[in-house]
Amino acid sequence: MLVDDIYTTGSTLYHARELLLAHNCGCVRSVTLAR
Repeated sequence: MLVDDIYTTGSTLYHARELLLAHNCGCVRSVTLAR
């Protein structure tokens, strides 16, 4: 699970997700506390 405190453009979560999936992580979920 990825946790991000503020979601602005989504870039951080997008790149973290892509990196995890590239390394065979089967499932990636994200949680954001504020927008």
